[in-house]
Amino acid sequence: MIGVVETVLVALWDEAGHKIPRPFPRLTWREAMERYGTDKPDLRFDFPIADWTAQVQPLGVPFFKGATNGSRVRGIAVPGGGTLSRKDVDQLAETAKTHGAPGLAWVKRQGEQLSGSIGKHFNAAALGQIGVGDGDVALMTVGPDRVTSPALDKVRREVIRRLAPQPKLAHAFCWVVDFPLFEPDPETGKPVFAHHPFTSPHPDDVGKLDSEPFACRALHYDAVYNGNELGSGSIRITDPAIQRKVFARLGLSPADIDARFGFLLTALAAGAPPHGGFAVGFDRTVMLIVGAASMRDVIAFPKTTAARALFEGAPAPARPEDLAALHIKVVP
Repeated sequence: MIGVVETVLVALWDEAGHKIPRPFPRLTWREAMERYGTDKPDLRFDFPIADWTAQVQPLGVPFFKGATNGSRVRGIAVPGGGTLSRKDVDQLAETAKTHGAPGLAWVKRQGEQLSGSIGKHFNAAALGQIGVGDGDVALMTVGPDRVTSPALDKVRREVIRRLAPQPKLAHAFCWVVDFPLFEPDPETGKPVFAHHPFTSPHPDDVGKLDSEPFACRALHYDAVYNGNELGSGSIRITDPAIQRKVFARLGLSPADIDARFGFLLTALAAGAPPHGGFAVGFDRTVMLIVGAASMRDVIAFPKTTAARALFEGAPAPARPEDLAALHIKVVP
């Protein structure tokens, strides 16, 4: 499936005059979240996110006192970030707060002079340990990954926008693979499916379905281009025994499984070949190929932000006979 999709995408960009090398780089979901805070990383630029918990722990920074019970200190070393003003950094901190982080701690290095909200706790050697050199700035926050990843993803994107560095390449494709099969329900903590309940678990993780459901990887894959998801797909479950086990792990009883999905299990038992799919986000792909600023620019009859279709004049009043044919009653 990945080979077929790569062939299509390379052909599309080739028609637009861009030669794209194959194969596309592959990142696991965990690698993408660890280094970029998102499952659709923009690989045109560096500025990776790093774990600095061990390096800052001896420094006694009050802002990092919460780095316990699964929390980590993570940050971004920004080469040339010394050009960011105090106003820039304050706005970046607000960006982090908007996405759930407690804010940003920062240190700027100019020669042997250190400044910033936690500059007094550092020295040049400590900054060198986290990859911050002369003229650079370190931006960091603390918390569990579910907080720091999205916050630092947005900070990283905003840093790139403000500094406007030269991209390493113009067209950065990649695959993100090995997504989680399950994720915890935010209210109960019990496993719920991360994508859909028919995604095949990774063959090496089938034995973990009962004991370690959150450690199970899925045969799910996303195509990413310059920080945009072009589409996603998965290999489906074809073994009825594994499908039953996944349903059971999601909390369905044997009776529920048979009542709701008996037809599927019967079909799989008859012998379904391995199969998978991929859905290309067509409008977004066209938008990116032609360099449009919005998908509305490449859609024939786009809707407004209020979901009105101006060309068709929709939504419009429905005739009573049309509502009656659909057994719809409008209640004031």
